[in-house]
Amino acid sequence: MLRGVMVGLGNVAIEGHLPAWKDRKDVVIVGGVDSSKDRAALFKKNMPEAQTFGTLDEAILSLKPDFVDIATPPHTHFSIIKTALRAGLHVLCEKPLVLKKSEIEELALDREDSGKVLMTVHNWKYAPICREISSRLESGVIGKPKRLEWYVLRTGPSVTTDKENWRLNPEMSGGGILIDHGWHAFYLLLEWLKADPLKVKASLEKRQYEDLSVEDTAKVTVDFHMDGPASAEVFLTWASRVRKNSGLIEGSKGRILMEDDRLIIEKTGQSPETVMFDKALSAGSHHPDWFNFIIDEFLSEISDASKSGNNFYTSQACFKLIEKSKESSEKNAAPLVY
Repeated sequence: MLRGVMVGLGNVAIEGHLPAWKDRKDVVIVGGVDSSKDRAALFKKNMPEAQTFGTLDEAILSLKPDFVDIATPPHTHFSIIKTALRAGLHVLCEKPLVLKKSEIEELALDREDSGKVLMTVHNWKYAPICREISSRLESGVIGKPKRLEWYVLRTGPSVTTDKENWRLNPEMSGGGILIDHGWHAFYLLLEWLKADPLKVKASLEKRQYEDLSVEDTAKVTVDFHMDGPASAEVFLTWASRVRKNSGLIEGSKGRILMEDDRLIIEKTGQSPETVMFDKALSAGSHHPDWFNFIIDEFLSEISDASKSGNNFYTSQACFKLIEKSKESSEKNAAPLVY
């Protein structure tokens, strides 16, 4: 049985990751790491059999675990991942994986040298409505996807357990809504279109929160290299009056509409089919039920060499799309070659 240590014991870890780990019979969490005594105490209350530590080095020395699960602010990911890989541990880490090009390049080498799995938490693809979209696309119900639209509306930035909301500090987060939800959008469109990006065009704005150091709205268009025109349009904002997710995927034989808690499948020449879901995609933030699928994927990459690295390659693409979006916006939404 694999033994793991959780690093960073904030809300995402305690409410999103930990319940899923506790339900598993094939892995066990043996330790938690956080500089906050209050957060460590809360973790201990939920996992009384596990030990707590102030640093990952202490946990590694004492417990000799097999893997780490990282849920700290983004600017800390790089150093924690390096420590874990160099100690011979598999790594599961919240998005965004890292914030700098040099960091992801260095981790690519460290991953290869260590022979260990380095995986980012891409949990939205395991939401029930997104899994249904993936299943329908794989069945060919609308033919080959050619166009995707994705909209994320939020009434403001999510809060954190830190005194300072790291999401609003570009040195800690890497950006605003583009980082917060753009990474999710990018791995979804890569999953569904199954093609390589060709060009990126983006605009980052401050529509409502003008005093923030990060953008509150992002518009991104990605053209793809396929047999014919293919593109994705992504709109993300913290400046909405409503909280909602919606989307559209058009294919050669029809289209799929997503309206938060329902899918409408329209096949050419047939009556539309509506599929309802118990919860809207925009409901909640932590989703331990989605995280259980992440654990399955993580263990699959560890046990099956043919799958090892699949997630990391997607993370590299997400990082590059983030960087190209920023660069395009700085150049007045100029289209850039990916």
